[in-house]
Amino acid sequence: MPRTGRTHSIPRLAGSVAIVAVGVAGNTGFDTPLRTIPALVLIAVGIAGVTSTAREAETAQLRRVAKRWWVLAFATFLPYALATAPDSDSAAAVGDALAGPVSGLVLESVAGAMALCAVSMSILYAFAWYGIHPGRPTPEERVLADGGDD
Repeated sequence: MPRTGRTHSIPRLAGSVAIVAVGVAGNTGFDTPLRTIPALVLIAVGIAGVTSTAREAETAQLRRVAKRWWVLAFATFLPYALATAPDSDSAAAVGDALAGPVSGLVLESVAGAMALCAVSMSILYAFAWYGIHPGRPTPEERVLADGGDD
């Protein structure tokens, strides 16, 4: 059976991550004081798109998704770390290959976007674990429905 919901969420997810990366790059790459508001708007729109792809996920699925985002964030941070702060001669050689104004901006924006997406999915998981999940009763409604301490 084809997965209809998943095929629509992959382009949305990729586009949302790209919007977050553009927001991070816009905040990092420009020196004007007016860059902050458009960058925050782009980041907020992108994060909303990323979290909306997990709208129907259960708590266990959200936990796995949050872990995957953290693995992606770590994996995208490694090239950025090598390019900006190499610790050894071999790391400096790799960093020199990745150094440059454009590649540094790209590495920083992708690493920042992945970290922001990982944080947002972790917060979404924490809310779901606590019991705040779209379409479900709130913790207060569940207590009232159980009858409380009679």
